[in-house]
Amino acid sequence: MLNVVKVRLYPKPKQIIMLHKTFGSCRKVHNLLLDAKIKAFECGDKLSAFDLIKRLPLMKNSADGTYLKEVDSTALQQSVKNIDVSYANFFRGAGFPTFKSKHNSRQSFKTTNPKIKDARLYLPKIGLLKMKGFREFDGKLISAVVSFNAGQYHASLTFDDKIEHPKPKHNGKTIGIDVGVKLFATLSSGEMIKPLELDKEIEQMKKAQKGLSRKKKGSKNRNKAKLKLQKVHLRISNKRKDFLHKLSKKITDENQIIKIEKLNIKNMTKSAVGTIQEPKKSSGKRGLNRTITQQSWGAFFVMLKYKAIKKGGEVIEVDPKYTSQKCSLCGHIEKNNRKDQANFKCVKCGFSLNADLNASVNIVNAVGLTVKAS
Repeated sequence: MLNVVKVRLYPKPKQIIMLHKTFGSCRKVHNLLLDAKIKAFECGDKLSAFDLIKRLPLMKNSADGTYLKEVDSTALQQSVKNIDVSYANFFRGAGFPTFKSKHNSRQSFKTTNPKIKDARLYLPKIGLLKMKGFREFDGKLISAVVSFNAGQYHASLTFDDKIEHPKPKHNGKTIGIDVGVKLFATLSSGEMIKPLELDKEIEQMKKAQKGLSRKKKGSKNRNKAKLKLQKVHLRISNKRKDFLHKLSKKITDENQIIKIEKLNIKNMTKSAVGTIQEPKKSSGKRGLNRTITQQSWGAFFVMLKYKAIKKGGEVIEVDPKYTSQKCSLCGHIEKNNRKDQANFKCVKCGFSLNADLNASVNIVNAVGLTVKAS
């Protein structure tokens, strides 16, 4: 089974130069060969990753491509393989592969020849880099994704521990989770999880965006303002990931089976267009969409799934239909059971409960409508 640990890197000045050479070289190779693949596709031909990788030696030996010899060859090969992955994702419904820009705030490359030596990370053609946040893993280090964002360098290290089937937990506990807007999540155990407070950071982001918009394009002050904004975005991202990781770890540690709703978040966050008569009709929908994306339900569900698998548990997705309208005591389904966002009262049996808690109990009790999460 694969395990990933993310560390922060502290490269020396010469190593910084080589890191950015590698970022630029991988970006150049990706763009040139993606263009070649697109043109071949338009002509009815197919270029596989192997066909594209065979072009790398020719690019290195060309008059204007000698700089490609200075960087890690496996990083260049991985940038080509990423094109194939992007195309496969496109045919599965994702967006069309895009060209990379040097102006993107995040730059990255992947290498398959990293090593750990004396608590430092060795990267081919770059050398040993000081790192912070490393945790020992049993298994072989198979790859590293090195990234640069907001002035910081990180590496995501992938280890293979060769354990195919983790020993399952037999605590017999099953829990249902209802995600929401007012509360991040309500557990069928009765626990209610408040959403992450990011008001301070969002105000800082707005202030930084305003400051950036006032700077002249191409100026040093604009670059400084841009870096400041990137750091705020990174801080928000880190706080959100920390919150989601801690919560998903706690839930998967304490429960063997976890039931969640099978939500189509993409459809839930589609924009609503107002009419000529009601031009502001979509303003409330925009606010709801913003709240849903800030909650990061999708990332939370992904964390629950892979952490449960690692611990021998499982996540089961249930049909979300009627979970908020169904009485968890008598099973009566009625729209009027839930008169407002917070309160549930069954019109048939009179049972009352917090609406989100009632929904989470329906989720944990769902039978026959479940599909095992992939």
